[in-house]
Amino acid sequence: MKFKCKIMAVIILLLLVLLTGCTKKDDSPAAIPVEKSIDKNNTSDSQQVDKQLDQSEEVPDEISEDSELEQDSYSYKAKSPFTGLPLQKNYYQRALAVSIENSPAARPQTGLAQADIVYEFMLEGGITRFLAIYWPDIPAKIGPIRSARPALIETATDYDALFLHAGASPDGFAMLSQGNVLHLDQIYQSNYFWRSSKRKAPHNLYSGKPVLQDYLASLQAKEYPEQFNFSTVSLLEDFTKAENITVDYWGSYSVLYKYDALHNIYFRYLNDVSNPHLNEAGDQLTAKNIIIQYVNMKTKDSAGRQDIDLNSGGKIELFRDGTVIEGNWIRKNGRINYLNKSGKEIELNPGQTWIEVINTGAEIIY
Repeated sequence: MKFKCKIMAVIILLLLVLLTGCTKKDDSPAAIPVEKSIDKNNTSDSQQVDKQLDQSEEVPDEISEDSELEQDSYSYKAKSPFTGLPLQKNYYQRALAVSIENSPAARPQTGLAQADIVYEFMLEGGITRFLAIYWPDIPAKIGPIRSARPALIETATDYDALFLHAGASPDGFAMLSQGNVLHLDQIYQSNYFWRSSKRKAPHNLYSGKPVLQDYLASLQAKEYPEQFNFSTVSLLEDFTKAENITVDYWGSYSVLYKYDALHNIYFRYLNDVSNPHLNEAGDQLTAKNIIIQYVNMKTKDSAGRQDIDLNSGGKIELFRDGTVIEGNWIRKNGRINYLNKSGKEIELNPGQTWIEVINTGAEIIY
C-alpha cells in the first residue's frame, strides 16, 4: 500500500512539472508570421527570414508612450528656415538657386515640385522664367536650365545661394563679372551640367545632386535664419475668401491657381483649368502659399529686356487657406520682407511658397 502511494506521488509530481513547463512555453514570444512562401534555395529569401528573426530579438519587451514621444521630438529637433517644415537635424550647407525655363518647349519641367521656394519673373517678349530655391535636399535632376537675368541674380544673392545658369543677358554678365555672386555657368563649367537626348537644345540642359553634391560640400558652412514668418496655428484676420486666382502675365503665360480645401493646397494651371501645369513625372504642381509681389518694371532695350525694381517696395497679396491677405513688401537689411497692413510680417503656412513677381497694374483676378 505504501509502495502504491509512493508511485502515485511520483506520478502527481511529474504531472505538475509537465503542466508548469507548458505554462512557461505559452508565455514566450509568438513566432514571427511569414506572409509569403519561402524558397529555402533562394539566398535572398533565407537572408530576409534571418534578418526578421535577428530584428525580433532586438525589439525591447515594452516601449512606453514617453519613449516614443522622446524619439519623435529628437528626430525632428529642427525646422527648415525656407519652408518651416520639420527636419531631423540642423543643416549648414549653402542653398541652391536655379534659373529654370518656362517656354512651351521646356515643359514639363523637372525639380520644381521639390523646390522650397519658386519665383516667377516676366522677361523680354512676355516669357516667364523661374528661380527655384533648394535647401537642404537637392533633386537628382533640375531643369531645363537657361540664362540669367539681373532680377534672378539679385534674388539668388539675397539667399546667399549657389546660383546655376547657362549664360546671361548683357546686364546679367555685368553683374556676375563683379565677383560678388557665387555661381556656376554652364558656358564655363559644363562639368556641373548635362544635356538630355530626349529634347532639342537649348531646352535640354539639366543639373542635379549627382554632379553638384561634392561642390556644395566643399563650400563654407552657412547657418540660415528663418526666411519667412511661419505660422503654427492658422488664425486669419482681415481676409477675403479667394479660391480661384488668375495671374495675367502675358500671352501664353497666364497662370491659374485653384484651391483644394481638402488638402489645403493650390493646384497650378497654365492659361486654363483644362491645362494643369505638370512636372516631368506627370504630377500637377501645387503651392501651399502664393505671394503676388507687385514691382515697377520697364523695358530697357530694343530686345525688350525688363528692368525689374526689387528695391523700392510695393504692394503684395498673400493667398493661403483659400483666402487673400493684402499687405506690402519692403527691402530691409539686404532682404525682402513681406508685411501685412499693420506692418507686421505676414504669416505663411509651412510648405512650398510660390512668389509671382508682376508689374504694378497687372490684373489679378480672384
